[in-house]
Order: sequence, then C-alpha cells, then structure tokens
Amino acid sequence: MVFLTALALLGLTASADAILQHQLAANLQETERARQSAQAALEWAEKWLLGLDGPPPLHCDAGCEGILVHAFGTLPKRPEFETFAWWMETAHQAGFDPVKGEYYESTVPEDLSVPLWMIESLHETPADGNRFQTWHRILVRGTGRTETGVSVVESIVTRHWALSNNTEAASYDPCTDPGATCGRLAWRELR
Repeated sequence: MVFLTALALLGLTASADAILQHQLAANLQETERARQSAQAALEWAEKWLLGLDGPPPLHCDAGCEGILVHAFGTLPKRPEFETFAWWMETAHQAGFDPVKGEYYESTVPEDLSVPLWMIESLHETPADGNRFQTWHRILVRGTGRTETGVSVVESIVTRHWALSNNTEAASYDPCTDPGATCGRLAWRELR
C-alpha cells in the first residue's frame, strides 16, 4: 500500500510538471506571435512613412483623426502599458493607409490579431534650400491569438521632405537623395 501511494504521488508530481511545462511553452509561443505581429506592423508603418509623397503629414495635439502623426509630447510617457481600447482610438491597423483611406493586404498571418501603429513627430530641422529633415517615433502594438501575449515596439525613423512649394515635392524620394539620411536609426522592444 505504501509503495502504491508513493507511485501515485510520483505520477501526480510528474503530471503537474508536464502541465506547467505545457503552459510555459504556450506562453512563450504567444509572446513570439506577438513579436512577429509587431514586427510586421513596424515594417508596414516605416515603409508607409518613407514612401509618402508631397509635404509631410500634419501634426495633431489632441483628438487626432485621419493621419495620426502626434505632436511631440502629446502621447503618454509609457504607451506600452495603455489599454487595448486606447490603442484602438489612437492608432491605425497595420495595412491601412490613412492618406488614401484604404486597406491593403495584411502582412500578418490570419491566426493573429491585427497589430496597431502610430507615429509621433520628434524633431525637424529648419528648411535647407529645397528640403528639411524630420525624425519620427513609430510605436507598434502586436498580440498573438489572445491578449496574454503583447509586444510593443518602437523605432526612430528619419527622412527628408521636399518643401511643399517646390515642384519636386510631389515626386521626391527621400532615400535616393545622396545628401539625405533616410530610414531606421534605432529600434527597441518596450514590452
């Protein structure tokens, strides 16, 4: 009887350990899905910002609608801990072009929820002849299949803009200009 009790306790311990290992693996998988979702949205937002033609998007201080480029200092200090509802009100879904008001094919796998992105204007240099340079912070929130895995990523992107009264502004490509700094300068995962 003692031997059977010892075997039963050993079996219970082993099954509890197996359940814990399964839960840890599932959490890790959700976290990795969230990271992949956030990375896909970050690539979309950077490509969108660097591909804009014409004058830069206008900044907004509060109640932003349309092209959500938030003025410096108007976002919370720790947006990675804001609620999903706040992100839905403040950001765009990946694959959405706010200039054209159109959705494009999502780069996110179907089993993941659509990540959200927003842009904050950090700094701009004064106009230098026909162009000026801006720095933006792109914030992205991605999730896995559930809300248990959340990843918030930010990147700092810079680009040049042609002045709006310049005839080149409509077709200016900031990344082919030899004197321009263009693209991602920094990246980090906030959550």
